[in-house]
Amino acid sequence: MSKLQRTRLFCVITALIFGALNAGAQTLSKDFREIHQKFYGKWPKTITFTQQTGFYKADTLSRTQTWYEAGIFPRLFRIDFGDPKAGNAVIYRGDTAYNFRQAKASQPVVNPNILIYLLGGMYYDKADEVFKKLGADGFDLSKSYKTTWNGRAAVVFGTASADSSKSQLWFDAKDHYLVRMIQQKEKSRLECHFAKHQLINKIWHETEIKIFANNQLIQTEAYHDFKTNVPLPEAFFEPAKYGNWHWLKN
Repeated sequence: MSKLQRTRLFCVITALIFGALNAGAQTLSKDFREIHQKFYGKWPKTITFTQQTGFYKADTLSRTQTWYEAGIFPRLFRIDFGDPKAGNAVIYRGDTAYNFRQAKASQPVVNPNILIYLLGGMYYDKADEVFKKLGADGFDLSKSYKTTWNGRAAVVFGTASADSSKSQLWFDAKDHYLVRMIQQKEKSRLECHFAKHQLINKIWHETEIKIFANNQLIQTEAYHDFKTNVPLPEAFFEPAKYGNWHWLKN
């Protein structure tokens, strides 16, 4: 084999290798990019709402409690459990959660709340960054298929066909809001259904959620007095200043 032939053969092999690598590389679904673009840069900076929370055991309602919730996107969120004066709350700052019981703080723990990201936070990141972050959480946004959910057309991301064993996100095909999430891990499964969406300042927001753990209903949430772009000081989300201020008093 001549030197010229060897050179040509090397170029062909190299092209085949890079072609195979590129063919196997995962890229963000065009449909997901379109959904993300609809809300990117348009999501409200703050939200507040009151939540009626139902707790279930063996699919039976065991008790209810009112929660008071507020957030500054993309990384700050706070929940007061019951009467805010009782001092029971959690503050999320990015991937860290600060818990309070009777106004006493416990040791902060790593606890990324994926719902904060999916229900607003991701619209502060560029689409490719969302692809990376959700990919690290097990959602393969390069795969998708179309189906229906509660009588409406839906687009599913995370699998190319119906497969409930995969982590996946279901979006309404027309209005592009999230209607279902499945996060499948090795030893656990979290599933959420989002319903009764309301159009508030041109953005769709869910007002009811059902939460399932390992296929058992464990919690329901119903939102009331949902408001956006309410003035919220960041001090409200600082653990060291817990108890000094509450959005209900503002």
